[in-house]
Amino acid sequence: MSTKFNLNRQPVPDEEINSHKDFGELVKAFKKQSINKARSDSGFLKNKKITYSAVIAGATVLCTVTYFSVFKNNPAKPKSNDKITTSNTNQNSTNTFLNKPNTAFIAPPISKINVPYQSYKVKSEQGAVIKTQSNSKIIVPKNAFVNSKGNTIVGDVEIKFREFHNQADIIASGIPMKYDSAGIQTHLESAGMIDIKGYQNNEPVFINPKKQITVELQSAQTADKFNMYVLDTIAKNWTYLNRDNSLKGLERQKGEKGHEKPKTEVDSVINENAITKKLQQQLNAIPPKIETEKTTYTKKVNQLPKANEPSKPIKATPGKEQFQLDVDGKEFPELATFKNMVFEVGAENKNYNSKLADITWSSAEISEGTQKGKNYLLTLKLRDRVEKLIVYPALLGKEYDAALKNYDSKFKEYQTVLAKRLAVEKKLKEEFEKKQAEYLAEQKKLSDDLIKERIRIRQEQEQQLANQFKSIGNQQRVTRIFQVSNFGIYNSDCPNSMPKGESIKPIYVNKDGSLLQNIMCVYLICNDKNLVYNLNTSAAINYNPNEKYSLCIIANGQTYMCNNETFAKNTSSKNNKFELIEINSEIDNVIDFKKALGV
Repeated sequence: MSTKFNLNRQPVPDEEINSHKDFGELVKAFKKQSINKARSDSGFLKNKKITYSAVIAGATVLCTVTYFSVFKNNPAKPKSNDKITTSNTNQNSTNTFLNKPNTAFIAPPISKINVPYQSYKVKSEQGAVIKTQSNSKIIVPKNAFVNSKGNTIVGDVEIKFREFHNQADIIASGIPMKYDSAGIQTHLESAGMIDIKGYQNNEPVFINPKKQITVELQSAQTADKFNMYVLDTIAKNWTYLNRDNSLKGLERQKGEKGHEKPKTEVDSVINENAITKKLQQQLNAIPPKIETEKTTYTKKVNQLPKANEPSKPIKATPGKEQFQLDVDGKEFPELATFKNMVFEVGAENKNYNSKLADITWSSAEISEGTQKGKNYLLTLKLRDRVEKLIVYPALLGKEYDAALKNYDSKFKEYQTVLAKRLAVEKKLKEEFEKKQAEYLAEQKKLSDDLIKERIRIRQEQEQQLANQFKSIGNQQRVTRIFQVSNFGIYNSDCPNSMPKGESIKPIYVNKDGSLLQNIMCVYLICNDKNLVYNLNTSAAINYNPNEKYSLCIIANGQTYMCNNETFAKNTSSKNNKFELIEINSEIDNVIDFKKALGV
């Protein structure tokens, strides 16, 4: 017979239970203590919220204190932002390295249409001459770029550039064309506008104060009446730079001094259109679809009946030190699993004494041992005495024979369930891999189609831009020269007051005669000038009877227009009901938008 360890729990006295009943008082006291600690903590204001915790009577109490309630009379002072600038005396402008410009007031009114950026790569230490799709040039001298600390940049710099030539470009961009000078507000008639930015590794770069980038912009506006302006995105107004003294013709005069002209030519990157965007969206959707299939496959596998291999019973080893637990099953239900078992004392227990069986222990706990599923840690307690033993459960005689028979039966069941599970798993895996292969094939096709479409669009756009400028004779073209000291938006403009002569209070109606609702923007387009007036949605329209005008209106998320023939007909007959035509909602590029506006 093996030795038996006796166990018997002692009841907890009523006095001890009652001593812990007033839990609310403990929490109240601890919260007060936490607040006092927070007030005295010199580093407390550095965090908006501090959490103190402690264990009281076996429960965790959390007290959260915010500095808004503790330090009501001592608000933290905000730290000022330092600003690093470098000035350029040629244009009285500054490079703001750490402060970001406020461009929120540049709001394209039509979500699907904007003037896209072209992207070019330039090696900073080499410089480059970039030729754009419209035959304009960006001349970048060597070492033209610095970082936010003013250090010269080496390596590839990405130049993002776009140009604006007509009223459609101006409307689509959302760039404000109002100009406030000495309290007098005018609208700018544009001879050409550019937007230029620089990046390295997606971080903004800046123009070296000792260098300038020159942009030679092809312009169809031949009049010699324009000035150069830069858009101040902080003040939200245009800043006058100088008189536009650009030279007429396709070529600049030869022999101009102070200009580095590297020979490197940089090709442009194509614009995107609705087809490429749709293809890209479909392409981007493939990986999530594969991931969804993978998740579904994993979920189905996890839902299959689990095949849990039974543990083979261990037979007690003769001659080893053994003992049994003599316990009341009702008092210690957690030990019922080990009924009819003996515990073999492991060799790890160097100080084991068989006299431990002479003690009636108040509690016994069994937890995982050093070898999972093989041995256990038995913890015996009696008041302040605690004994820990590494033990190995085992069976004797008939108990072992019965357990072994039961194990054989369960092992056969396990093998049957496992075989079924593996078969279903194999089928699910084949289905997943087939679906994955289909998605990968679709991904490759979409990628090939996207490349082909981009090539087609590039060729088409280059041809359109070329035709646009070829249609203007050499005598009708000029090159507007921008000296760029800071990245931003530059314009060759002539301020114009609101038209004078006649006025009409418009009512905008749909083709069916119903009133146009939810008007967001009203643009008066002067067809005789490269000029757009941004009107108040409820304001009267002032116009010059000797000039041609059309209207572009944004309402209900849609774009409407009134062409110059209808505008002239209405104003000549004093008919203030302007019937609007909805522009095709499928238009998603500025070239088609320009055609729709008829400008």
